[in-house]
Amino acid sequence: MKMKNAIDTANRREFLRGGLRYALLAGLGAVTATVAARQQVRLPGQTCINAGICRGCTAFADCGLPGALSAKLALKEGAP
Repeated sequence: MKMKNAIDTANRREFLRGGLRYALLAGLGAVTATVAARQQVRLPGQTCINAGICRGCTAFADCGLPGALSAKLALKEGAP
């Protein structure tokens, strides 16, 4: 009889551990989705009008999008 109780207890423990593991995994997924959604926010009033090709763009001088900022930095450092 003691063997049966030990097996039942182990099964309950594994069930609870598995449930906790998946609950934590779901929470981590929710946090990741929230952070990813926040990072996709564009600057207000700015959208790329030249399909990401910054150097020939008419709005390049006033653009604050990440691609344009990177291109401006590269030009400032003297990269070709």
